[in-house]
Amino acid sequence: MTTSGSATASGVTIHLSRNRLLVIFFGILLGATLSGLDGAIVATAAPTILSELGSVSLLPWLTTSYLLAQVTTMAVYGKLGDIFGRRRVFIIAVVTFMIGSMLCGLAQSMPMLIATRVLQGIGAGGITALAMALIADVMPADKLGRYLGYTGVVFAVTAILGPWAGGFFTDNFSWRWAFFVNIPSGILCLITLMFVPKSTNRVAHRIDVRGALLIAGAAASLLLAIGGTGGHVRFLSVRTIGLACLSVVLVLLFVLHERRTPEPILALRVISGRVKALALSANLITGMAFGTAIVYPPLFFEAVRGINATQAGLLLAPFAVTSGLCTIIAGQITDRRGGHVVVPFVGLVISCVGMILLSSIHASTSAAFVVGSAMLVGMGIGFVMQTLLYVIQRFTEAPDIGMATSTIMLSRLLGNALGVAIVGTIFTNTLVSGVQKRLPDFPLDSIQGAPHKIAALSDGVREQIQEAFAHALSNGFTAMVPVMVIGAIVVGCIPAKRVRDRLRSTTAEIPLAEGTAHAL
Repeated sequence: MTTSGSATASGVTIHLSRNRLLVIFFGILLGATLSGLDGAIVATAAPTILSELGSVSLLPWLTTSYLLAQVTTMAVYGKLGDIFGRRRVFIIAVVTFMIGSMLCGLAQSMPMLIATRVLQGIGAGGITALAMALIADVMPADKLGRYLGYTGVVFAVTAILGPWAGGFFTDNFSWRWAFFVNIPSGILCLITLMFVPKSTNRVAHRIDVRGALLIAGAAASLLLAIGGTGGHVRFLSVRTIGLACLSVVLVLLFVLHERRTPEPILALRVISGRVKALALSANLITGMAFGTAIVYPPLFFEAVRGINATQAGLLLAPFAVTSGLCTIIAGQITDRRGGHVVVPFVGLVISCVGMILLSSIHASTSAAFVVGSAMLVGMGIGFVMQTLLYVIQRFTEAPDIGMATSTIMLSRLLGNALGVAIVGTIFTNTLVSGVQKRLPDFPLDSIQGAPHKIAALSDGVREQIQEAFAHALSNGFTAMVPVMVIGAIVVGCIPAKRVRDRLRSTTAEIPLAEGTAHAL
């Protein structure tokens, strides 16, 4: 897999031995794996976390807080890496992630856990932003494609292992170990990073702190408007409307600021133009479907079907495998026959069908039906993501490829957070009202620990609670159906002829280190 050769670290050619390359590559991948796992690790651990910490209304924020922090810090880390050296900043990101993981494991309340998940996400943002750049810095140019290919496999595996790992630690040890395990792994990662050459050619950049704060505030305001901070969310309340308006104002201020600043966190030219704007919008919607399909089926498996957390994690594996395989298939189809608009359109239609099936679940629905429906969602996602990535790259000038690809990742992660928040809000509101309707005198707090306490209820009460859970999840999935329809319409509005002409006229290869690498 590895060979010795010349590598470039921040503009300086360095000769690295085969063993040193292997150690460096392992360390970078280990860090990337940890951040990838923790994006989904709470999916199967969440019900048990609720049983200990309570606050079922805050459930969506276990994932949303992590993704929001990750999204809003990625671009800042890229600039920090240029200024202070990517190796040093990557190490700081790993340490931040480890501290956040330790505090997550020690959390004694749901608000504390969510706050420490934010710290974890800040570290994950740096790991995600710098991992591929570090690999491109130190690996021999003639072997870079192979290394990046291996990296893509690792990221695909984390989507499968995240939910399973959360379930494994929850069932066999404690949900806290799903976070504590990051500490020894992080230490090993730090040791291997000592073999990465130090940067000697740093670039003077201005960090667009104001832009980062504006976009972070806009995203946080929107997610708070959608998801609230607990209990029922009244969508027409003064608080919700005020937060939504604040988000719009901050977005407008962000656009004005980015037009004037010499080194923007996001150059508006990267997202301007009909093709790129539509493709990014569809990518965000696809991210919403991904977040929904990875977070909420485990709740059905555990709370309604009585499946333990480990098995619930394994039941998500077909979704991840199908998504990964269809990504490869989509690439082969478009390489041989074109169809860079048709393929993602078909993908969104397939995902929409899967979401419709998920919206039909009820208390007696089998786990196999949910798995099959989620696989359809994953299949469609696989047809969409990399295809749209390729289209956006081809409509972007070479110097902006890195920023454009990072923007794609940002839109995807923001979509994940939005999907989780929207479905979570609908789920929470429906669950609370459903339990109150079915069992007016039932103490709602007693079902916050779904897997343990629901199973111990009497038959009649248990059936009512399971029906309430299934109905709440069904409503959440139903809300995603029109979103998927909009996604298909958005892709259908991309001018296919213009895309074909552009792809045929573009003969220069996209720099792999700054293009596909960042989106694997």
